[in-house]
Amino acid sequence: MVDNSSRGQRMPARSSEQIREWCDRSALPGERRELTDTAALLIAAGYLTPGGRAIVVRRISTGRPMPTVPAGFGDLRRLQRAIVQLEHQLSNPVVPSVVGAVMRNRLNGLQRRRDDARKHIVTAKGVLASGTRAIRRERRENVYLEIEERERLFSGLLCTPTPNVNSSGYVRRAGTAAIDRIAGVVGQVAAKSGNPQAGQWADQLFATGRDAQAGAPRAAHFVDGYETLLFIAGHYYDRIVGNPAWRSDHFEVQRTQVNLHAELAEIAADVIALRAVRIDLDRAKRNGGFDRTFAAQIDQRETTLRPVWSELIDRVQALGEVAHVVESAAVELQVLAEYNKAFTLDDRIDELIARSGDREISVDNTMRLTEQVRSGEEQLRIYRDVLQGNIARISPAVPRELPARYEPS
Repeated sequence: MVDNSSRGQRMPARSSEQIREWCDRSALPGERRELTDTAALLIAAGYLTPGGRAIVVRRISTGRPMPTVPAGFGDLRRLQRAIVQLEHQLSNPVVPSVVGAVMRNRLNGLQRRRDDARKHIVTAKGVLASGTRAIRRERRENVYLEIEERERLFSGLLCTPTPNVNSSGYVRRAGTAAIDRIAGVVGQVAAKSGNPQAGQWADQLFATGRDAQAGAPRAAHFVDGYETLLFIAGHYYDRIVGNPAWRSDHFEVQRTQVNLHAELAEIAADVIALRAVRIDLDRAKRNGGFDRTFAAQIDQRETTLRPVWSELIDRVQALGEVAHVVESAAVELQVLAEYNKAFTLDDRIDELIARSGDREISVDNTMRLTEQVRSGEEQLRIYRDVLQGNIARISPAVPRELPARYEPS
């Protein structure tokens, strides 16, 4: 017998204040899985023009294929981060020539890998239309992604929100054996040349796997609050669309009322726009802040944009509410499935007993089972009502135009 008194209780979703705190700290508690390819593509669509973003959403909504990379977009982000770090280190004029040669060789290898990934996204043979007739057909259907938009999409994918992208160097991820060989070669050359500084650079640049394991992160850290909010939104999106309950017939009406693909893409576009505005305003204030009147105007624009950040947090929190409701409903569906199996088992037992003529099935047991099934169906109706209210909170009724400034508290 299942106790129905505890089935209706579910763990509360994260509040807006908790999400704001995570964004302020640029970290989430516990280790987090990377976003799925679909979530990464929708977030990267925030870097596209409105027309290109609509095409990406339309392709995903209709089940059309989208380009991917074999290692995943999280690995692409780490690859880009490693390239930027090596380029920054090579720009240092005091880098020993021996270490510089090894770093340039490594940088060339990473850049070749990035170029290969770019071909997977921009050309995407077998995924996006390439023939003249196929291109015309997709343009008529308004699902053809132009080359310029694919280039923007690839640039956006290089910024895919990825946990702990700065916690371990991409070179270390190549494997401890390879790192030891590189460091050993540099050390041998440094010993022969009598340049101890080269050995010190090798120790700093090619840290061993033991250091990476000793400092293994116990939380998911991000570059800033903007990336944190993007990852949270993508995380909730993955939890919803990946749940079998959301794809079941019980929530068929709710699926027609909201396009989660479009919601994630629009949230990403707003967050990316706010980040760009902040960079521009910070640059303007840094260059012209000596003028008090100009600085006051910048501060006023920052105050005007501050509510937009709160509204975005509320939209992401609404996605979290939907995810919790759907996951709770999935538990109810599982219980109902077990009840249905029990009904089938009872029928088989009934047939067996009827043939044997020894005894009859208990009517009271069947009635109790029926009451539990009805209770589970009533619980699903409650979840559908709660989900209806959460969906209404996701999309603002009136579209907003971003003012000039934003900065998280």
